[in-house]
Amino acid sequence: MKAIIGLLMLITITFRGIAQGVDTAMLLAATYFRQADSAGSHNFMWKYPLYGPMLLVDPHSRTTYANMPDSAGTFTFITEGLYKGTLPPEVMVANTSITWQGRLWAILLWPLPVDKEERLSLMLHESFHRIQHQLGFPALSPTIDHLATTNGRIFFLLELQALKAALAKPIDQRRKDLVNALLFRKKREELFPSTFDNERLLEMNEGLAEYTGMLLGRLPGSIRQHLYHEIDKAGTQLSLIRSMAYITGPVYGYLLYEKSPGWTQSVDSNSSFPALIKKYYKVAVPEQTTTAVLAKLEKQYKGDSIIHVEQMKEKNRRQQEDIYTRLFTQKPVLVINLEKMNIVFNPNNLFDLGELGTVYPTAEINDVWGKLKLVDGGMLMKNWKVITLPTVDSIHVKDNIVQGNGWQLQLNKGWRIEKVDSLQSALMMRL
Repeated sequence: MKAIIGLLMLITITFRGIAQGVDTAMLLAATYFRQADSAGSHNFMWKYPLYGPMLLVDPHSRTTYANMPDSAGTFTFITEGLYKGTLPPEVMVANTSITWQGRLWAILLWPLPVDKEERLSLMLHESFHRIQHQLGFPALSPTIDHLATTNGRIFFLLELQALKAALAKPIDQRRKDLVNALLFRKKREELFPSTFDNERLLEMNEGLAEYTGMLLGRLPGSIRQHLYHEIDKAGTQLSLIRSMAYITGPVYGYLLYEKSPGWTQSVDSNSSFPALIKKYYKVAVPEQTTTAVLAKLEKQYKGDSIIHVEQMKEKNRRQQEDIYTRLFTQKPVLVINLEKMNIVFNPNNLFDLGELGTVYPTAEINDVWGKLKLVDGGMLMKNWKVITLPTVDSIHVKDNIVQGNGWQLQLNKGWRIEKVDSLQSALMMRL
């Protein structure tokens, strides 16, 4: 008994000694790394280990916790599997993966979610992005412009409700709902042939990442309710043009997992969820479906409610479209060409302006010309090649800092702003 008491006292004293020398954030970071390592060790989906180099970065102080040393040796060793340092200002921080000092890292913004399942899902989502190129999945992130239209949203939300109905049934009773879900998706393909494949491209990137994080980061008993919740809140999202795959990836992925747990072993960048559902559930989708048949199917999946709500939203969307169109085509702007861009943005608030491009209400960009931080007002991006910033209220230049309404541009040496005409200025390199 004395030996046990003595051991307990030693453990307590040791723990107190560690706690006194290590701040709370360090203890949390060490715990988070251990949890991610443990969850990632159950990876059976991909042939490369998920858990690997990872940075947890406070975006304000740039204080960084790493699970291994940086190659330059600037991070301080704290304890096994934990290092602390400061990330250089030129390294852009976001929930993503980056190459830094010759090593590919998963990087996450500190603080991480308090909820353990949310946190692990996020950590393993970004861990997938770290290995996806090795797996043969390019990091393609197109916007799905047709999901900004009324019909695009309606048929997407109907597809989700059909998938929800399938999830709620035993595996051998899902075929009818799965066929109906694919019919709603097929209707989008018919309506929007030029942009439809962007759905598949995004799903084979963000969709697989989100599925990976969900399956390994959440308790098995909570996954189904999580998916129901994500499906039901999809209709409330302001924008789906860049976020849809965060919903469909986990939903289709889990349906496939319950039918064949190892389905990911046979996918590649050319795969698609409809083809995988047809393969594993042995379902066939009619080549043609009449409007009358679709209208009948819609009523099975809250169609009347979905259509009514989306039609009401369209008036507001058109008003916002008119505001943005005037802002970027009829008022003063600054045009900047993108050369070697790194970008951080919110995929849930993008706004499609058709041929003009996509509006990003908030974003951060690093490029050869410097750094842009956008907190309000929006910027227009077209084809990931050029951005347009509003300069309605004029801009203020001091040294290398250019201040606009809602944005700030920090220019690198050798760059200047030059007036092109009465409405347009451009960022140019000094000769």
